[in-house]
Amino acid sequence: MRRLLTPPWIVLHCFAVVLTVAFGLLGWWQLSRAQHGNAISWGYAFEWPLFAVFTLTLWIRQMRLELRKDLPEGATRRGRPEPPPMTSPFESAIVRARENAEPEPHRPAQGSHA
Repeated sequence: MRRLLTPPWIVLHCFAVVLTVAFGLLGWWQLSRAQHGNAISWGYAFEWPLFAVFTLTLWIRQMRLELRKDLPEGATRRGRPEPPPMTSPFESAIVRARENAEPEPHRPAQGSHA
């Protein structure tokens, strides 16, 4: 937890709070403009709060990733297990084809006439 109190993280926390508050205020401002007849402001009234939610989501995600570094090697998280790495359904065929392929002869680069 102390890792989140280093100077770079404090700057990031302040930046996230400032952005979230600013986006909320901009959304409130656009909502008041929309209520006074500015039709295009309705879109912005919903867009700015979405930016605030996006900022909070990224901020929380980055903190969780940073705190995950504190887990000992090989320790598993509580809750959901880690999903297996993604593989292609054609992976075994690709590996077999690469093993059986003959090396190509060296060809000069195309387009170089020097």
